[in-house]
Amino acid sequence: MEFKLNEDQQMIQDLAYEFCTKVMPEYEERALKEGKANPEGYKTLCESFMGIPFPEKYGGANLGWLPFVLATEQFARHSVSMSNAMGPNAMFICAVLFHGSQELKDKYIPAAIAGEGCGSFAFTEPDTGSDPKQLRTKYTYKDGVYKLNGVKRFITNAGYEGPIILFAKNAETDELSAFIGEKFAEGYSLSSPWELIGNDTAPIYDVFLDDYCIPESNMLGKEGDGFKILKSVVALSKITVAAGAIGTMGKAYDIAVKYAKEKMHRDKPISKFPTIQAKIADIAAMHQSAQLLVYRLADHADDPSTNPFALVAEAGMVKGYVADLCVKCVSLAQTVLSAYGYTKEYGMDEVIRTAYVYPIVEGAGDLQRIMCGSYILRS
Repeated sequence: MEFKLNEDQQMIQDLAYEFCTKVMPEYEERALKEGKANPEGYKTLCESFMGIPFPEKYGGANLGWLPFVLATEQFARHSVSMSNAMGPNAMFICAVLFHGSQELKDKYIPAAIAGEGCGSFAFTEPDTGSDPKQLRTKYTYKDGVYKLNGVKRFITNAGYEGPIILFAKNAETDELSAFIGEKFAEGYSLSSPWELIGNDTAPIYDVFLDDYCIPESNMLGKEGDGFKILKSVVALSKITVAAGAIGTMGKAYDIAVKYAKEKMHRDKPISKFPTIQAKIADIAAMHQSAQLLVYRLADHADDPSTNPFALVAEAGMVKGYVADLCVKCVSLAQTVLSAYGYTKEYGMDEVIRTAYVYPIVEGAGDLQRIMCGSYILRS
């Protein structure tokens, strides 16, 4: 078993670190002031990194998911606003790549990779959460046009121009299907952005669909393929979320180590105290073990021999475990700073508020463990 990154993987990690530390601070500062990802910064980031796992024919680099995880980890460690915007865009590209017609692939994938518009993925609803059996958004069909009515909740990137994948049920048969629409077309409107505990630069909205029309050519797959489409991208979406979690853990580690080395007590840094050393060791162990799990998951996603059902189960297990570990790791890092960990002086406040989103998004942890355990016991 090899625990060393290959040349391409190391190059991507180094480029992402350099990009985040030298190019992105200007855009991140603007994002924090404006409360949303900076469009110019987002486009620059996409042009440099969005195409990592995707085919060259659409403008990608075809390097696989592990390099994409390595880059996403750096974004979360250094530039929260950009990492949040990229994940849903990657989901959008995956769905079109796996299930779109050639016409849809040619139209949407190169643009999404280039950061020309921000892709969204709209499944969750107010009354039913993410339960596909209970979704209430409906569609009808007439004269080559699908007409959608309903509400989607907590949709990232919904306020940015670009395409959006919408899931809805046939009003007569209840079959679940997926469509590509354009944001801000007639019949598309938004709520005010939800006020969030953290992730201030990644606003989420409710999306209101009122006789929202989509041409027949913009259906993904065929009618009734909605659940299959959802399942095909869910493992990859969990990989990107888990990558964000290990990036956040890495940021907490950086803050705690820096503080321990610089904070003086009785003429020596607190890093000399055994209790601080023990905490730093535990933080490092949690961070590194989470990294290994996520890297292994990404490597399995790149392996064509991996059973897709096994990948979904593993993704659920890893995402659920790493998300919970992220909260634990960040909480411990906060205690290294003692009372200063409760201030905004050192940036730990942002890390804490960010950490608590990971156990919630892309499936609650308990559900992920049940899905994984069910697969293991059936095998």
